[in-house]
Amino acid sequence: MTLQVGLVGADGLVFASDRLLQQTDGQGGRSVSYTSKFLEGDAVLCCWSGDSVSEHAANIIRDVRWSEISPEKEAIRAELKRLGDHALAEKEQTWKESGQPPPLFIRKVIVGCHDRLWLLEIQHPGSTANPIQDRIVAGDPQNTARYFMNKYANGSYRLSMDRLIVLAAYVVLQGADENPKGVGGLEVVVIPKGGAPIFLKNEREEELKQRCENISLAIEQHLREPFAWS
Repeated sequence: MTLQVGLVGADGLVFASDRLLQQTDGQGGRSVSYTSKFLEGDAVLCCWSGDSVSEHAANIIRDVRWSEISPEKEAIRAELKRLGDHALAEKEQTWKESGQPPPLFIRKVIVGCHDRLWLLEIQHPGSTANPIQDRIVAGDPQNTARYFMNKYANGSYRLSMDRLIVLAAYVVLQGADENPKGVGGLEVVVIPKGGAPIFLKNEREEELKQRCENISLAIEQHLREPFAWS
């Protein structure tokens, strides 16, 4: 499980993801650790949600030299769709050879490339890749933290990145509060227009966590204020 968000700002892109990684040993054992879920390559940043197909696709996307690919929208769309289909075909061949049934997952990769935010959805009969105009959430499909993106991120492209970072972090942290077994930790990355990805330092992420905690406490206080009903 994971929870990731992407926002289009007036001066660049904002990404936030949890860091929780759960792995099984095939015998009922489970290990939990924390790691980055971002993959940075040549003029591209991506993060994946779903299963090994999504992860495989994200690694393939990371390894492409995007600076040599046309920044035109349809050129990027075609390449992302091709890579998604290629990743799925390779994994399906592996499952076929091992006799394993293909797992059923919602497979998504959020991509920042050539100053655009993209969502790649890997599926049959063919993958889809679409530019995102304001915001996207991927992972943990039942998590209601999406509400805050739907409520406050509509039209985010009119706002600067510095006005979107807290919102992005808040969604991920609220998602972890709702589902601590599937979502945990925080990592934030910004991509200024025409620039390279900038990963926020740990101390700034801790600052964000404290600010988001204060926001939650303030909301709780206001919602529980007495109301003279008579």
